[in-house]
Amino acid sequence: MALAALISAYHESGEPGVLRAALPLAGRTVVERQARLAAAAGADPVLIFVERMPAALTAAIDRLKRERVPVQLVRGAEEAAAALDPYDRVLLVADGAVLTAAQHGRVAAAQGNIVLTVPDGGFGEPYERIDADSRWAGLAAIDGALLAETAGMLRDWDLQSTLLRRTLQAGARHLAAEGPVAILDRDEDLAELERRIVAAADGTGGSWAERMLGPLERAGTTFLMGSPLSPQLLGFTAALLTLLGAISFYLGWHWIGLAKLLVATPLDGMAARLARLRMLSGVRQSWWSYLLPLFAAAALVILAYDLMPARGWGIVLLAFTTLAFLIALAIETDGHPVRGGLFLAERKGMSWLMLPFAAFGLWHVGLAVLFAYAAASFFWAQRAVHAVLQRVQD
Repeated sequence: MALAALISAYHESGEPGVLRAALPLAGRTVVERQARLAAAAGADPVLIFVERMPAALTAAIDRLKRERVPVQLVRGAEEAAAALDPYDRVLLVADGAVLTAAQHGRVAAAQGNIVLTVPDGGFGEPYERIDADSRWAGLAAIDGALLAETAGMLRDWDLQSTLLRRTLQAGARHLAAEGPVAILDRDEDLAELERRIVAAADGTGGSWAERMLGPLERAGTTFLMGSPLSPQLLGFTAALLTLLGAISFYLGWHWIGLAKLLVATPLDGMAARLARLRMLSGVRQSWWSYLLPLFAAAALVILAYDLMPARGWGIVLLAFTTLAFLIALAIETDGHPVRGGLFLAERKGMSWLMLPFAAFGLWHVGLAVLFAYAAASFFWAQRAVHAVLQRVQD
């Protein structure tokens, strides 16, 4: 049984001349968030039911198609029914309804016809009343046959409301919503939801350097979230700056090279945050994410080679040994959480750790400290991981 989605995108909002689907949310539009949530739950295709196409909605659909979300426009109930198989399971998403990904998954995985509900008290007119105690939370699951039957008798009735009533008449099970729900109708409805979405994009964990850079990354992401700038472009910029930093070291421009490395450090974090904000997957596996550590390693070795005439071959060996410890550390910690992992050596932290030594012209001392940091991190992680594995075996 395939999973599809049907999103209503034709009701006027409380803002003059703006559809609910086109209300701005976290730098994009409501319908883009809805389509991504449905696709993340496994829906393919994601049908968007429209009656007219204002510029904001047209731009939103174009962005979704460019980013390979399986959206398909339908302009009538019969066209929607024809796009689906009667045996398909269909997520029915109300106009302006934005819920959590967990609730989409919960409804999609449930058996039979399902209507997600909220208590009557505290929820206003956009939430359609189901009975004396409940209102519709904006998400339901039906079968394709029910959609086809409804399309055949719709006439001039509203598709969303008619489908909901037919689903309830067919004995759909009520499922209480778990977590926040929102049916957006006015600008003031957006503020709290947008704050939650931006906060969720922060992610968790990270190194001490990533936490230090967190406020800067968060501010940059908030500034860029409404722009056409893609996370991939931010990641590419980080990789390019790191490469230019390595080239600057080769030319003997040590301070310029380090400055470029430092400027690059928040950019990949901003790319990851922006991708989470827009529900774009695979950013961590983008080509630039593989080049970034390679260029950073090249910068370390090139700096050591540039210092070699004054410090001897030992400084180059030190750089290569540092990289060996970092590779061993990555292998050792792969898939294994390490106590104190916040303080382990990694690219961003090592770039910033070099700054105080560079300030006094002690580049060779800085490289020695990076070597000691990488070695200590490896031995700490090795001890911690093996201790955990030994306890598991015992």
